[in-house]
Amino acid sequence: MTLEKSQIKFAKSERTGELIGFVSRHSKTRQLKGVREDSRFGKQICVLSEDLKGTIEPNVLYSVELKPMHKAKGYVVVAATPVQFMATVESIIVPKALYKVTVTFGNKTVYFDPKDGKSAMSKTIDGVLAILRERKDIRNLEGVIEDFTRQAQALVRRFAQDGFIYVASGHSGGNR
Repeated sequence: MTLEKSQIKFAKSERTGELIGFVSRHSKTRQLKGVREDSRFGKQICVLSEDLKGTIEPNVLYSVELKPMHKAKGYVVVAATPVQFMATVESIIVPKALYKVTVTFGNKTVYFDPKDGKSAMSKTIDGVLAILRERKDIRNLEGVIEDFTRQAQALVRRFAQDGFIYVASGHSGGNR
């Protein structure tokens, strides 16, 4: 019996309350790919082996080893390790127009933009740090946080030199 590898996010089953995932076999490569429960492709269920129950978190991407079920269509997850992505931190400064530090990892981007940020989280260094500290899928998280903090502080200094005011609390003016 051969083990197959794939990447899956697990979700809680509404019927049993256990964590489950789904895979679909790619028609050309014949590899198993993780899919969502509502996927239009023919999918098979993946359940956790007894020794993995309680160690897996929902909505986190895992690299898994799968073993076919004996009497049903589906797979048993026999090994799972969380996937961690390398992150890149990049500063973009266009004087008087654009001030941004982006942290990119996997297919996600978190940005700090004190001038045009759309939320309090993206307009403040502390807001972005809170988002980064919650992430479990960044390799060398402390190094990424240090690099982001250094670049964000340099950006704020440049922002001030260009005549803008950085409000660290997330709201501008007024006593609240």
